[in-house]
Amino acid sequence: MSRKSKIFLQRNYQVIYAVVLIILIPLTIIFNTVSSVKSFKNNIDVGLQRQALTIGQVFSAWFAESEVSLEELQAKVESIGNATGDLARFDILYPEGENFIIAASLDTVNIGELNEDLNNVIAWHQGKAIASMVYNEDQFIDEVDRFWQVVMPLQDSNDEKQALLRLDMSLGVMDDLVQQTLTKSYLILAITVLIVILLLAANTRIFEYAVLFKKLKEVDKMKDEFISMASHELRTPITTIRGFLSMMLEGDFGQLSEAGQKNLKIMEASTNRLASLVEDLLNVSRIEQKRLEVSTIKVDAKEMLNSVGDEFALRVQEKKLSLKINIAEDLPAVSADQDKLRQIIINLMGNAVKYTKKGEIEMAASQQDKKFVRITVKDSGLGISAPARTNLFNKFYRVQTDDTKGIVGTGLGLWITKQLVELMGGEIFVDSIEHVGSQFYFTIPIYIGEKKDEKND
Repeated sequence: MSRKSKIFLQRNYQVIYAVVLIILIPLTIIFNTVSSVKSFKNNIDVGLQRQALTIGQVFSAWFAESEVSLEELQAKVESIGNATGDLARFDILYPEGENFIIAASLDTVNIGELNEDLNNVIAWHQGKAIASMVYNEDQFIDEVDRFWQVVMPLQDSNDEKQALLRLDMSLGVMDDLVQQTLTKSYLILAITVLIVILLLAANTRIFEYAVLFKKLKEVDKMKDEFISMASHELRTPITTIRGFLSMMLEGDFGQLSEAGQKNLKIMEASTNRLASLVEDLLNVSRIEQKRLEVSTIKVDAKEMLNSVGDEFALRVQEKKLSLKINIAEDLPAVSADQDKLRQIIINLMGNAVKYTKKGEIEMAASQQDKKFVRITVKDSGLGISAPARTNLFNKFYRVQTDDTKGIVGTGLGLWITKQLVELMGGEIFVDSIEHVGSQFYFTIPIYIGEKKDEKND
């Protein structure tokens, strides 16, 4: 195979595959339908052959029981003919020399006629029934009738041959039924083939979507790898910048003017936001690649909450808000990753301060039941509408309203918070009314004894 042919196959294998299916599946359906109809027709033919032979055997048994007159013979023939609608001919023949004379018949006009058919001679000399398919072509109608012709010797009670039974059982009714079945089958077949072709034609589009999805996954993986690499590379220069800014603000490089200090503080705030963003991106990458390690230990939740409260006290005062801390005295220790739990509380408190312009912020904790502690962060801020709450924990989602303009953020904090809570075995919820305030609360398992560190690799 030439290189061009290989390239063509690689680029168009979905279309080629679809074309092969479009040809192969309809052909398979057609073959199966034709085979089934043919088998059905053969089964009918065999069934009617057996029926014709059975009629002959029943008549032969009646004939052998006793001597019968020609009148009784004719009456019996007519009785069987009336009971069996498919009999086109039913004759009883007696030998006369080398030929046979019709002694009784469904068509009384034939009585007395000579019948010189070769099957009569063969059946008589062999002493057994002959069943064969015969065709009668109508010269005026473009149709061919089929018959099962049975020729059978009739014996008396002494097993001596006395006469011949000859009957023609028409397959016309069955042929009509088969034709109707064929017509319906071919109609269904045509519809089925059309549907299959349409589905297979649509399947090429599905192949395109599958290939596109695969490419998107590859791009997504490359994006995650790039973010992880870039974030790691950014951490070192950011740390260096923050270090030098801190030294400059502390006067290690000489006294700065008031304007210089103001500008450096702005730079420090921007650098801190950049560092926070890089850390968020790293956490997203670790979580999505299941590389974030969670080591649960016994954590004094009360002490941690008070520590975070003290940390936020100054920020709350700067915004002229009040801070309430309501922690149960008998709050039990929790089983959590200490750093991750602190990050969760800081994220929720940071959001509360960020989106609250006036009023108060409350941080509360109490034992929910025998298994969990419930930690709540409540504010009297902007609040969140019902539609926005459904997407609040989605990655990169931020509430976009006139009130939130100018408030910076990446939309990663709550997504990371939710992942961390769930990794430690808890759940997070939100209640909020627009322009009234929000309440975020999550559960964390109570510490019940020594456990091995759990790692999510």
